[in-house]
Amino acid sequence: MVRTEILMMLALLASFSAVAPGQRTSTDRVIANYQAASSRSNNSADYGQLGSAYLQKARETADLSYYELAEKALTKSVDLAGEMNMAAAQPLIQLAAVYMGEHRFSEAADYAQRALALGSGDLSAFGLLGDAYADMGSYDQAAQCYGKLLVHLPSQEVSRGLSYMHDSRVSYLEFIHGNNRSAADLARRAVDRALEMHMPAENVAWSYFQLGEYLFQAGDIFGAEAVYQQALNVLPGYYRGLSGVAKVRVAEGNYADAIDLYRKAIDEIPIPEYIAALGDIYAKLEQREQARKQYHLVKFIGFLTNLNQHAYNRELALFYADHGVALSESLELAQRELEVRRDVYTEDVLAWSLYKNGKLNGAKAAIDKALSLGTRDALFYYHAGLIYRDLGDLECAQKYLQIALRINPHFHIFYADAARQALREVSSRHVIAKRGATAHED
Repeated sequence: MVRTEILMMLALLASFSAVAPGQRTSTDRVIANYQAASSRSNNSADYGQLGSAYLQKARETADLSYYELAEKALTKSVDLAGEMNMAAAQPLIQLAAVYMGEHRFSEAADYAQRALALGSGDLSAFGLLGDAYADMGSYDQAAQCYGKLLVHLPSQEVSRGLSYMHDSRVSYLEFIHGNNRSAADLARRAVDRALEMHMPAENVAWSYFQLGEYLFQAGDIFGAEAVYQQALNVLPGYYRGLSGVAKVRVAEGNYADAIDLYRKAIDEIPIPEYIAALGDIYAKLEQREQARKQYHLVKFIGFLTNLNQHAYNRELALFYADHGVALSESLELAQRELEVRRDVYTEDVLAWSLYKNGKLNGAKAAIDKALSLGTRDALFYYHAGLIYRDLGDLECAQKYLQIALRINPHFHIFYADAARQALREVSSRHVIAKRGATAHED
């Protein structure tokens, strides 16, 4: 990339994070208050509150640098309290949440377990411990942890909070195990809990977004749009809600509106996934120079900082494999991700990277693991269809491509059409092969 493009991208990224003085959020004010309080008091509780506010800011902005700030404040809080003191439980739980955000899953599990060992009675640590197990692919252990959240306590507010944690998390496990309807039902219940508890707008909007994702994955694009719009009603300009509606517009073939929505989402938070999606729309419209700019920006953000490189391994691996570039690097990134994150999505990305590198047997082993729990993600089945086709197993290829299109006929801007074309070719070849086998028997 030439120097002028790099300078332009740095300026663009700076503009994303610029906040005018009059635009300070309530979280910014909390941060400022506890920055002042902690500097005066050197008190564990103040540092804990500061770390918690940084963590909330990371949720709101997807700016990974806030995780680093949260880690420093919360570590200071634990040090001041003393790690064996019950007062350290809350900052330890918050540190587990920070490490989840940074994709340091084994450390997240360790800190959640440390918090539980103090016996403070705060069961929310089980939620984070379950999250860490889920991302490491230990779904049974995750379910056991989430089950411990279903405790009826004297405080109705605490019980509702634990119920929210349970429903929002178990909905994901239900989705992973192919139970899309149950996943959506639990996600709806989580939304209701979030509204009842008057949770922060970002948390409520995220809950709506998660429900929208389950509906979109199941092919209900109209239901998904309604829920994404609810997220935007709760939190206007919410980047996830904007991206969700943009995805629906792509499925409808309304590319002009999709471009506008993705641009608005990226103006809020420059997430590589959204930038790649915008580039794909430009590529679909044969606006190659615009597509090229977006694709360059994806790679630039992915390697901008050490934390970005760690957090976006899987996204970059998938991006490279999808676009047929840096394929050896795609495979290296996918394998690196698998060292810390052994969930079905990492297995799928590994399978796709292996396939694109011509390693069909390895790709088959990985995609079989990705499909082993019955996850109803059309992209998994599309990948499986092509892998099995190239291995010569036309019957399985046909079955998997059919499932992909049955789950969601609009699952990808390019691959939905590619799946239909591949299915026609595979079905034709399969018929010819069966005729040949029958003739040979005769």
